[in-house]
Formats: sequence, C-alpha cells, structure tokens
Amino acid sequence: MVGRWNEPGIPHRGWICTGVEDLADVTSSDVFYETCMMCGQEKIRYVHIMSHFDFDNELRVGCICAGKMSDDYAGAKDREKELRNKASRKLKWLSRRWRTSKKGNSYLNIDGNNIGIFPRNGVWYCRINDLFGNKGFRTENEAKIQLFEMLWQQRNR
Repeated sequence: MVGRWNEPGIPHRGWICTGVEDLADVTSSDVFYETCMMCGQEKIRYVHIMSHFDFDNELRVGCICAGKMSDDYAGAKDREKELRNKASRKLKWLSRRWRTSKKGNSYLNIDGNNIGIFPRNGVWYCRINDLFGNKGFRTENEAKIQLFEMLWQQRNR
C-alpha cells in the first residue's frame, strides 16, 4: 500500500464517515477532483469525509479507502451510489420544463408543493408555496438548484 496507509500513527480501521461530497458543479458543468488523503493516488470526485477518535484530523478519501477504513464496503458504496443518483437527478432537474405564471415567473407543482423562482433587481430568488427565501442567487439555475436541494432534504429526512 502507498500513501498514508504505511504512515505511523494513522489508524487503519475504526474510522467513521461523517459526510460525503460531490465535487461537481452541475450549474456550470465543472467537475473538480481531489486526491485521496489515504492512498494518495486516486482522483476522486465523490469525497468521503472520515474521522477517528485516535486521530486529530479528518481525512477526505475515495470510496475504496472509505470502505477499508470503516470496514464497511457496502456502506461506502451505498453513500457514493446515493451521490451519483443525486447528481443525475440534479441534471435532469435543470432540464425540466418549468411552467410560467401569470406574472411571468417559472414554477412547478411537485410533491404537493408549488415552487417557483423569480428575478428581482437582477438577482434570482426562490419560494416553496408561500414561503419566500431571502437569499438571492446570481443565476436562474442556481435558484433552481437551491429548490432541488431543499426538496431533496425534505424527501430524505
């Protein structure tokens, strides 16, 4: 093994995954990659954030190293599969045909919610039903992605 696997003081087992990240930005088609902090060789897009009670820092690693470190290969694969699924759905979300309201704003009726986006002073805002967000976004797609994330969290609670 290479990288930190042979480094003294770094535990090999007993790690816990505290989160996962997809480094792609679907609003711009940019995909970023990191180097796995455990093996040092793998170009990773889906990052598993691992922590251990005997190690001070978190390590950002790929799926295979996350599986070895936690001794939970299935869990690591499932987390990555979920991120891949989410990325695919997010791309489809941006290509959906949104309807236009009487006021000229884009909206969808989904999962029992009426969601929409609207411009104000060159900034895009979003709403779910009668709840209006106060955070503005630079682009229409960024506002749509915010709605996607909010609905995704709602569904996966």
